[in-house]
Amino acid sequence: MSIYTIYVPGHVDQSKIQPCLLDVHSTFVDIDLETFDVNAKLEEHGHFIVLDNDYFLVYEKEHPEGVKCDYKSRNLIMSHMAYGDPFKECLGSPLEEENGIWTCQLLPVLYFVFRPDAQALAPNDGTVSNTIAEFYDTVEEEDFEKFAETARTKESCVSHFFVVNRESDYHVVDTNNPSVNYKPDIFYKRSTISRLASKRTTIQDCIEEEKVYRRKPTNKQNSDFQLRDNEGILLNEHETFMLEIYKEYEGNSDEESDCEGDADFVEVFEYVPNYFKLHGSMGHGAAFGFKVVDGITYLTYNGGYVCISMDEYCCEFMVSPEIPSKER
Repeated sequence: MSIYTIYVPGHVDQSKIQPCLLDVHSTFVDIDLETFDVNAKLEEHGHFIVLDNDYFLVYEKEHPEGVKCDYKSRNLIMSHMAYGDPFKECLGSPLEEENGIWTCQLLPVLYFVFRPDAQALAPNDGTVSNTIAEFYDTVEEEDFEKFAETARTKESCVSHFFVVNRESDYHVVDTNNPSVNYKPDIFYKRSTISRLASKRTTIQDCIEEEKVYRRKPTNKQNSDFQLRDNEGILLNEHETFMLEIYKEYEGNSDEESDCEGDADFVEVFEYVPNYFKLHGSMGHGAAFGFKVVDGITYLTYNGGYVCISMDEYCCEFMVSPEIPSKER
């Protein structure tokens, strides 16, 4: 079932319209503008889009006259519309009106997406909201060099890198040197793309960071580790304590969009097969402790081991009944 209805007047050459990721969730309908009834379609759909050659128009009940928008922002605006958010909520940062056309001041990221997997991309995923897209249909077409050639022809998107997505694999690729590319762990995909888009890091930096992360610590590095409280007092394995961990956000990044305020408690979940059950919140109650196993200190919560969720769309601390893997 399509989330969006997009109307295409006869004078519009749809082949010249820049695709976006949410096109796979859309129904395109040819129309004759002379007989097109805006009010009837608003009653039917609540909101819809009409394409034009140089801009597109968003219609909703509060804007029956249509709001002109820049094509580079189409996926971003459509992602706001997907879950019933009034379009007026979009009319602010990072969107601004320029010469009567609303546009996003942050350039979109170019995605090359394997079309058979495109439906799996979540419409509300912050990583893919501000994007434009090109689709490919076969594995044989997945060619970073050719993708880079296409990327260099694009004018209204981030120019220094692009993203290639097939199944659950994501590669960030240097537009000017496609041999420089990096496949982030799915858990770090969102933050990696956000940092690259805002130029807070480079692909080469990501590669070097992973080398450091993957390097196995020596016993000497871990041998004198000691856990202390906020007053510097040494803790022992028989004590329980309260733990406060705050999320920190830097810059104008996607990570900030889902959060209010400067910091927030990281939630803790108890692992249950096939799903995670909300169990409590860090900072509430003295339920934390630690265990030392084979010289490694593991943080615990109510007897379980605190670890990191490996879910693609979450960034959560979890609680596992077993010792977590190194990656977690």
